[in-house]
Formats: sequence, C-alpha cells, structure tokens
Amino acid sequence: MQTENVHLLLVEDNSRFLSELVDWLNDYGYRHIEKASSVAQATEKLSDPYDVIISDMRMEQDDSGFAIVEQVKTRNLSSVVIILTANDTVIDCRNAFKFGA
Repeated sequence: MQTENVHLLLVEDNSRFLSELVDWLNDYGYRHIEKASSVAQATEKLSDPYDVIISDMRMEQDDSGFAIVEQVKTRNLSSVVIILTANDTVIDCRNAFKFGA
C-alpha cells in the first residue's frame, strides 16, 4: 500500500506533539490524516474507515489510548492500532500487547 493511500487517525491530547507527528507523517508521504485530541473525539470519528490509528497511551481528559483499542475491537474494525507513549514500564508494554495494539 502506498503511503498516500493510507488513512490515518491520530489521537493525541498534546497539540505540539500532534502537530509534530502530522508534519513527520506528511514528510513520509501520508496525505489522509485525521486528528483527535481526546478519546471522545476519536470515538466519534470511528464511523469512518481508517487503516491505522496512532494513539497516545495516556491522555489528560480520558482514561487512556487503550480505550481506542477497545472501541476498535467492539466495533469489529480492521484498523491497526499503534500506541505511543513516553512511559517505559513493562506493565504498560504488556497491556498494549494484551489489548491487541
């Protein structure tokens, strides 16, 4: 699949990180990028198809990026979910794999 054909949803509550991620992905040729700054906003957007969802693990307003993984599973979506985090605990990594990210 060509990068310009990949539909992405980025979920990040830090506007600076979100902007940097969008710029970085644009540099690599990704053109179909939707953004959400909370799990609630992302959940609303899940009615549209996304190939890849990239979500922050910990967000201030919502419980976590794991809620996105749960929504993808509940809705039986085929999106690949990637969880980003600055946390380096083994427990967080295990939970990400356990939830299917």
